[in-house]
Amino acid sequence: MTRPALGKGATTLRPDRRRRDDDQATPDKLVQVQAARASRWERRRSLKKFTGLRRIRTCGSSTTSESGVTLGVITNPNGSRSAAYGGLTTCGSVWSCPVCAAKIATRRADDLATVMRTVDDLGGSAFLLTLTMRHTRGDRLGLSRPERTRRTELEDRAWRRDLARQAGDDVDEVTATREDDELAALDASEGCWDVLSYAWRSVTSGAMWKQDTERFGGLLGWARAVEVTHSVNGWHVHVHVLLCFREQVSADLARAALGPRMFGRWSRALERRGFSASPEHGWDLRRAQLGDGDLADYFTKMAHEVTSGHRKEGQRHGGRTPMQLLGDTAETYEAGDMARWWEWEAASDGRRQLTWSTGRRDLRALAGLTQEASDEEIAAEDQDADERIAIPRNAWAAMVASRQENALLSATERDGLDGARAWLNSHGMSWCAANPADCRPTRLAGPGRVRIARLLAPTGGHREEPALSRASAGA
Repeated sequence: MTRPALGKGATTLRPDRRRRDDDQATPDKLVQVQAARASRWERRRSLKKFTGLRRIRTCGSSTTSESGVTLGVITNPNGSRSAAYGGLTTCGSVWSCPVCAAKIATRRADDLATVMRTVDDLGGSAFLLTLTMRHTRGDRLGLSRPERTRRTELEDRAWRRDLARQAGDDVDEVTATREDDELAALDASEGCWDVLSYAWRSVTSGAMWKQDTERFGGLLGWARAVEVTHSVNGWHVHVHVLLCFREQVSADLARAALGPRMFGRWSRALERRGFSASPEHGWDLRRAQLGDGDLADYFTKMAHEVTSGHRKEGQRHGGRTPMQLLGDTAETYEAGDMARWWEWEAASDGRRQLTWSTGRRDLRALAGLTQEASDEEIAAEDQDADERIAIPRNAWAAMVASRQENALLSATERDGLDGARAWLNSHGMSWCAANPADCRPTRLAGPGRVRIARLLAPTGGHREEPALSRASAGA
């Protein structure tokens, strides 16, 4: 039987990624999952008060249509249920939004796990390379998205002017001088993240890299993830790279043959930009096995960190992650943390968290994965569900205003859609079995009625609107 499609942006549920049979459905585990989700939503709600990114302010609250939202539920093999809303706008901010970041990290972990299994089935080997750089408290994190866009534009214009000069064409030297000065100023203000990106490009180019790719039966491909923390010493930016080879190779041999060569290119590139790396602590290369220190495990832990809330102990060792910084900022509104968070938003916006090798060494193609989806596409992914109901837009607005979104999800996961209908009825909110547009507001009678306008009205009074009807399952 084909499940009903929920439509564009309809739900975040993924029936093909249900909880496995070996994931025991216990009441305690359900409570933990629901508490983590509530924490993510609450942190996003707090973030909306001070974020500098406009799209985050509407993430998860505004609807993608005038009709309303859908509530979908799937039953997992272990008997538990997973519920999610659809038809909501999403920001797709992998670096700043707690809700979108968790969803995207989970998908990236799934993809990397598929790659790891493919390499293992081929009899190959995988290694996790970590490259770091020295930093100081005064180092800037990185150029903002507009600054990076402008620098690319200026570099392109400078390149075109050089071609024109070589061809003997006229060039506006006044404009050229002004733009060259602007480009030099941007280059001088770049931060750790910008230099890191340049250094990695240097690692994966040139004759030495070509020689490295031919070792151990040939490089199947690589995947690179960026990690950032903040401590009293400033921003710490580093990369984790999954390197997959066709042959089985010992960790000691790979470390001796690849580590010093790749770190050497990394270190020289940093020095060209005024940075450096420690020969003793600037790199590490170890064998990666699925679920034990591989890049998929890293993303799984990242998703767990995002979903597990703000943990104080993580601040005392190795600095704070961005999500821990967000937790502190939302909790205290301390001026220093607020400034650091705004710097984080500006520098991270538009950057890729995970980058794959392409061409002959395309790991995704090797593993049979489809074309990579963007962060925004994953966050707003259209999926199916076993069952669904629809909630009209004004009922949803009332739910958001009263912060009841997670209460309805919990009721649905506990008692299915019957529980959802009962919850909506008890709160005087309308629903229907098909599309939100089919729901029609009518006045409720009796003590159970809740006037939506009363929940939404600002102080000073508001004209009361008719409340919403309790629609029957066949409506």
